[in-house]
Amino acid sequence: MDVLHYVGRLLFEGVLFLWEYTFYPTEDAETFSLIRLFSLFIAFSISGAIAVFVSQASILKHMGPDAKPLKAYVVASISGAVLAVCSCSVLPMFASIRKKGAGLGPAIAFLFSGPAINILALSMTFSALGLDIALARIIGAVLLAMTIGFLVNLVFRKQEKQHASGMGFAVLPDEDTTLLPWQKTLFFLTMFAIMIFSVYILIWAFIFIGLLMVQLILFFKWNDIKTWAYETFVLVKKIIPLFMVGVFFAGIVRYIVTEDLIAGLVGVNTYGANMIASMSGAVVYFATLTEVAWVETLLSLRMHRGPAVALLLAGPSLSLPNMIIITKVIGIKRSSTYIVLVVLLSAWVGLLAGFIFGIL
Repeated sequence: MDVLHYVGRLLFEGVLFLWEYTFYPTEDAETFSLIRLFSLFIAFSISGAIAVFVSQASILKHMGPDAKPLKAYVVASISGAVLAVCSCSVLPMFASIRKKGAGLGPAIAFLFSGPAINILALSMTFSALGLDIALARIIGAVLLAMTIGFLVNLVFRKQEKQHASGMGFAVLPDEDTTLLPWQKTLFFLTMFAIMIFSVYILIWAFIFIGLLMVQLILFFKWNDIKTWAYETFVLVKKIIPLFMVGVFFAGIVRYIVTEDLIAGLVGVNTYGANMIASMSGAVVYFATLTEVAWVETLLSLRMHRGPAVALLLAGPSLSLPNMIIITKVIGIKRSSTYIVLVVLLSAWVGLLAGFIFGIL
């Protein structure tokens, strides 16, 4: 009976945390609010719009072996946000562009940054963990992506010359669109404004929602809106169930793990604490968005914000299943180099971020 009672208590704590996380997102956990659901809705809408209205081919073509190195690395490092890839979709895309002849460095940069800076993850980090951690995650992910990609390519540059010889990089034609470039720009700026102001100044969010309605009436065809809604629904159906499971287990961990244990392991901003966070993130599989819920839980248990950044950088980019697939695509030597660099450098960025947080 004691075992059944304990299991029942764990299930209760998981469900309770899922309820509180969704409808009581404030620090006191006593104020009912739909702000988290609203932020998630806007984030999914932006990701769906990116999938429909942004040409992926025009971005991926800049990662070929003949592209200018600086341009290729920059595009690869930020395209995770533009292409709206998540942890479940980045691996087949990585394998595809690599097979078609993409340079090793840019492909690695894309592999790392894709899950770390997709729109859903960034918006959730911004609303749940604060502006400081969100900025550290964005800047850290982009810089680490370019650094890790460059270093892996540098180590295996001789083999890469043999790999690239005789290979052509397939470039698909750009997708047709009914929107002019300035209309797309205005549309996405409006969506981002809604997402940002919904967290801080709700009245401005409603003003931008009105502006969005005007744009939909003036610029968009009905088929565009239907396609956008469908892509958004596909993302919600794929991600939300895994997200709910992740939050549920985070609630169980919150009940089992003591503050003293977390404080002893990652409660200070040392390189050792950041390495623990980075290595833990590299081993555990995080579905899209769940890493934010886990970090928020660990912060409530006195985790330092520096190791939190390290976990946010290494966690979405690596996992045991992820490592197996990467090894099959690029080989054990390249994948081992990539994994070691991710763990070590994520810990260093976490340490630096924690130091900066302490000053500010």
